[in-house]
Amino acid sequence: WCLRTVHNTCQQMLGDVCDFGKFKKFILPPNNVIITKKRSRVGAPVKLFHITEPPWKQFWTPLFVLANRKSGNMIGGSVLSEFRTLLNAYQVIDLSEKNPSVIGDWLSVLPETAKPIILVAGGDGTVAWVLSAIKKFTLKRIPPVCVIPLGTGNDLSRVLGWGKQEPQPFLPKKILESISEANAVNLDRWIVNVKNRSRLSRHKTEYLMYNYLSIGVDALVTLDFHNTRQSPFYIFSSRIINKLLYLIFGTQQVMERQCKGLEQRIELYLDGHLVNLPELESIVVLNIPCWGAGVYLWSLGLENDEEIGKQSMNDGKLEVVAISSSFHIAQMQVGLSQPHRLGQASDVKLIIKKRTPIQIDGEPWMQQPCDIHIKWDGQAVMLKNYHYF
Repeated sequence: WCLRTVHNTCQQMLGDVCDFGKFKKFILPPNNVIITKKRSRVGAPVKLFHITEPPWKQFWTPLFVLANRKSGNMIGGSVLSEFRTLLNAYQVIDLSEKNPSVIGDWLSVLPETAKPIILVAGGDGTVAWVLSAIKKFTLKRIPPVCVIPLGTGNDLSRVLGWGKQEPQPFLPKKILESISEANAVNLDRWIVNVKNRSRLSRHKTEYLMYNYLSIGVDALVTLDFHNTRQSPFYIFSSRIINKLLYLIFGTQQVMERQCKGLEQRIELYLDGHLVNLPELESIVVLNIPCWGAGVYLWSLGLENDEEIGKQSMNDGKLEVVAISSSFHIAQMQVGLSQPHRLGQASDVKLIIKKRTPIQIDGEPWMQQPCDIHIKWDGQAVMLKNYHYF
C-alpha cells in the first residue's frame, strides 16, 4: 500500500505494520471492510455490512474513483488501472459495468467520521450523470466531486480548475496532492421540465442541468457529432479527429444555416417577462461561465461593465445569450466577437413551436414542439483546484 522500495539493509527500519503511506487518508483499508457474504462466483456483487474506522479517522477522506474504461479514446481504462495501484480496488468503479448509483451503497455504510470524496474521470456528460445519481442519495453528508477531464469539451472541468484535458503525463499521485489542496464550492443545479405541445401526447420529461442548455445551431453541430460517433464506421477515435469533426459540422452550418430564423420558432420568458428576440440561430442558457470548449461566453468582450450583471455558478441565476450563426460561434472562439446578451433570470421558460435541435450538458437530441421550464433545484458540492497539475 505504501509503495515504498528499500534496500535489504534498510528493511528493518520500515517496521512490521503497514502505515499505508503518504496517501492513507484516501484509502479504504481492506481490513476495515466487513462483508456479510463472500463472493460465490467471480463477478458476483459484494454484500456490504459495514465499514470500520481506521486509526487515522480524524483526517480520513476516502476517495472513490469513477470512470468509463472506454472513454477518452480508452484513456478511462488507464485512469482506472493507475488508481487501483494506490487505492482499494473497491474504491475504483468502472462505469461501463456499473451505474454510478452503486457508490451510494458504499457511502451509506461509511462511519460518520469519514469525509468521502468522489473523483469522476470523464466529459461533462459523465460528470452530470454522476451528480444526478448523487442527488438521489439520502445521506447526511453529501460528498464533494472533483474531475479528471476526458474528451473534447470539459467546460465544467475548466471552470473548476481541473484543466481542459487529462494531464500529460498522467500522474495519479500529483492528482491526489491537488485534491488535498482543493476547496469545496457549490454548483447550482437546475431542473428542466419539457412538456410536449402535441394534442395527442402531453408527455412531460424532467432533466437535470449543471452546465448549460442550448437550442439551435450549436446543438445541431453537437447532434451531428453524436450521431457520427454512434456510427459503426466511427473507428478512429481521438481528440484530434473529434475536433476535426466539430470543425466540419460547424463549417457545414455556415453554408446551410438550417437554424436560420430560429427567433420565429421560439418564445423566451425571463422571470415571467417575454423577451424580444433578435435574428438568431441559437439560444444558450448558461449556469457556468465556460461554454463551447473554452469560451467564456457571458463575459466575452466586457471590461468592468457595471450595467451587465456578473456571472456566478452558485447565485441562483442563469445567463441567457443569443448567437446569430455558426460563423458567429467561430468568431467568439477566437475572441473576435461577443454574444447578444438577453439577460439574467432565476426562472426561464422557452416555447418551441417547431422541431428543433437541443442539448443539455452536451447530450443532444431533436426536440418536438414543447414548453420548457427551467427552475433552480438546489446545489451540488464540487472541489475547485487552485493549483495547476
